[in-house]
Amino acid sequence: MRIPILRNLAILSLLATAGACTDDTFGTSGSHDDSGRPILLSGEIDQVATTRVNDSGFCDGDEIGVYIVDYQGNTPGTLQNSGNRGTNVKHTYDEANNRWNSAYDVYWKDEHTPIDVYGYYPFSSPEDVNAYAFEVQKDQSTDATSATMGGYEASDFLWGKAVNVAPTDRVIMLPMRHRMSSPRITLVEGEGFAEGQWAGLEKQVLIRNTKRNALINLADGTVTATGDVSKTGTIPYVKDDAFRAIVVPQTIAAGTVLFSITVDGTAYSFSKEEAFTYESGRMHNFSIKVDKKAATGEYTFTLVGESITAWENDDVSHDATMKEYIVIESSAGHLKDSIMAAGKDYRELHLKLEGSKMPARTIRRTGRGFPQ
Repeated sequence: MRIPILRNLAILSLLATAGACTDDTFGTSGSHDDSGRPILLSGEIDQVATTRVNDSGFCDGDEIGVYIVDYQGNTPGTLQNSGNRGTNVKHTYDEANNRWNSAYDVYWKDEHTPIDVYGYYPFSSPEDVNAYAFEVQKDQSTDATSATMGGYEASDFLWGKAVNVAPTDRVIMLPMRHRMSSPRITLVEGEGFAEGQWAGLEKQVLIRNTKRNALINLADGTVTATGDVSKTGTIPYVKDDAFRAIVVPQTIAAGTVLFSITVDGTAYSFSKEEAFTYESGRMHNFSIKVDKKAATGEYTFTLVGESITAWENDDVSHDATMKEYIVIESSAGHLKDSIMAAGKDYRELHLKLEGSKMPARTIRRTGRGFPQ
């Protein structure tokens, strides 16, 4: 039995950066309590850790947005586009110090007024907190770069809320949960294949007939699919014959193709006789066995497993090791030696070489980081 792991308990202390203050720095009153106590937060991702248990959940440079809303007496305040005690305060994760650095301090109003705290990832600039426009990526197999997230992680959306928190010097826990849905299609080797043949076959999966646009209510984390169904499929990322994607929660009509599979040029379309719903914060797992007929060489596809489970962590998002960038200077003919001298395994790197006859070379490990 897998146990859900609450991860990333690093302090999100709202430390001030000189010159970074806005009208929301001291709340609507324009001042803070005499104690000068900043509001301290800690983020945590609620998901099942199947490949890593003790990491922090986020990686260096990840950015989240935080809203802080005062109560009005005993009544919760309403999250607004502006004028909150804290409005979309950017926090950037500092892995080396295991903490979050914020744009500016946010202080308690006084010794008595409680707050609600809202957080979301990835950081952006929502124009409407009740209808934040979001789009999952068409190609989720793309790797991260030094400036952009990979397609899968850019499609994921985390949201959390801490409710009715009284003024305190203690750290406030902000639970962050996945709000999209995640189909995972695993292709299983069946009968009829020669030894090693299955591993060498080209395999592709497309998630079909979904809307990729959504409106998100940052007050309650509700995600609503909008727009038209995409005419092109969504490309998942793949590892070990498991294809995983991020999908906006929505219902697909009965008989509609959910995904297309191609193995060694043979296409197969998977659909269900009843309507199918991609559930928010859940994984939809499908295992498809592929057999090869000895007489004809034809492939057959059989659904051998289907389940809905809690969200499992993955190998392409919130992973500092996978997103590490390494720059190595080397002279012609000595690249391998230079990599080894830097303490890296050249067999585990995606390489980007800069310069033709120039001695300088850049070696970069991006996105998933390791060749599949």
